[in-house]
Amino acid sequence: MDLVGKCISRRSVLRWALGAGGLSVLAACAPPPPSVSKPGTSTTPTVAAAAVSLTAAPEPARGERTPTTVQPKRGGVLKAQRQNNWATHDPHTAQTGSTDFPLVFDYLTRLDRNSATNGFEVRPSLAESWEVPDPTTVVFTLRKGVKFHDGTDCDAAAVKWNLERLMTHPQSGGKNHTASIASVEAADTHTVRLMLKEPNPVLLVDLSNDADGVGGIMSPTHWQKVGDAGVAREPVGSGPFRMADYRPGSVATYRRFDKYWKTGADGQPLPYLDEVQIVFQQDTSAALLQLRAGDLDVVSYVAGRDVAGVKSNPALLFMELPWQASQYCLCFNARAGARFAGDAMKKVRQAVFYGIDRDTVAKAIGLGLGEANYYHSLPGSLGYSDQLPKYTYDPARAKQLLAEAGYTDGLEIRLDFISRPEDTQNAQIYQQMLGQVGIQLTLQPFERVAWVERTLSGNFEFASFISGTRPDPDLVLGYRFAGAGAGNYSGWVNPEVEAALSEGRSTYDTTRRQAAYERAQAAVYREAYYGFVWRRKQTVASTSALKNFEPPLSNLFQNSTEIWLDR
Repeated sequence: MDLVGKCISRRSVLRWALGAGGLSVLAACAPPPPSVSKPGTSTTPTVAAAAVSLTAAPEPARGERTPTTVQPKRGGVLKAQRQNNWATHDPHTAQTGSTDFPLVFDYLTRLDRNSATNGFEVRPSLAESWEVPDPTTVVFTLRKGVKFHDGTDCDAAAVKWNLERLMTHPQSGGKNHTASIASVEAADTHTVRLMLKEPNPVLLVDLSNDADGVGGIMSPTHWQKVGDAGVAREPVGSGPFRMADYRPGSVATYRRFDKYWKTGADGQPLPYLDEVQIVFQQDTSAALLQLRAGDLDVVSYVAGRDVAGVKSNPALLFMELPWQASQYCLCFNARAGARFAGDAMKKVRQAVFYGIDRDTVAKAIGLGLGEANYYHSLPGSLGYSDQLPKYTYDPARAKQLLAEAGYTDGLEIRLDFISRPEDTQNAQIYQQMLGQVGIQLTLQPFERVAWVERTLSGNFEFASFISGTRPDPDLVLGYRFAGAGAGNYSGWVNPEVEAALSEGRSTYDTTRRQAAYERAQAAVYREAYYGFVWRRKQTVASTSALKNFEPPLSNLFQNSTEIWLDR
């Protein structure tokens, strides 16, 4: 049994409770704390997926992350790296989470790490409390006095509009997140009632920033003035920072919102910082040079070859996050008429995945931070099982399958990938390995936004991509394999998978959820539209002047209001 399964078997799975205690659906089994390296120390990090408690935990005391002997300083400009260019500033239509979203937008709930248990807990955010009077009704009580950056009220009507836009917008990235919601009612100015089609054990996680960031609450009034195109360029939320300047492909600047609802340790409105600049730099080595030079304050990834140098630098801090991982994946276009779609090409797809040596790729590129990966679920998470079938390195089997498919002399396949340094390294190694079994890869790099547009429109044969960590299997497997999943790049729709995902999303029985997700992943293996190669441990480096920085379950920022600079 996996780590999460062991914990669940020892505790009650489902408990209905009214009032601010809200809903408890999963007892947390704590992951290890983040591995933090400070000058003069050493650590032995471990990797584990976070188990999430969905209990409505009490909010932390203001300023609890800051030692009582240290008073946070106000002011200063924080410069943070962003590896991917901006496709949109509209969280509802974004296909992946954004470093910027937690700065601009508030979410109904948030996931915070409990420093006592090292588990992640659902805590109030815009919703200061909630009740679950029955399995298909959730009632949120919103904070009073919250304002959007344009001065309008963030009230129940605004939340209702946002949720309905997530449910119905043609380009919504949150359709899977809101699939269980039948209707939304603004019962009064500060009460929102959700009527569900079926019980949903992960709804409170779905509405947090860690669910791909799609549920950010924006100003309906601003949208009415500027429409979808305007929101994509200039976001207006109720978060701690408001957009001040945006230069596509370069930098987005956010200045503190003076009317933010949360207060700091000094009793004054947060945030502590005056400004945050999100700087686009897709080259991790170049970003590290900028960090050392003082041109950046935090970078989202440190390559294995650079870890020792960062740890030995007294001006820098290094963190390895045991609950985060980047997965390097491949997919074929499954849409009707695509070259490798259908049963006739299944053996070709399978041959590709047998032709890649995952251990070698992980060691060559990960350099101490990489491990072979065979599934989209991670060890320790609900849905994972090492007993599921998997593609191992078997070049003889790959050649046999190609011959059985009628390609005795091999064939050529075009691989589309994002033109980031590490993605390019992956593509080149895949090309070398598959060439040895008779598959000639033609490599086609694209800038990330162009890659996403082409892939989602079905204009590709074979594609390489990176997938991040999410807090529940529905957000992992549903996001990737559901027909309406925002990350279903393949365009693959399978009735067996749809039924399994629906069952996993609608039951609180973890045994049934585990079995459902295993069925879904067995179908993923069998049809071979998606393949998984290796995963990289997540690392973060920052200037030692950055204080109170608490890396979230995913993304880079969660407590952006509480961080400050000691300089």
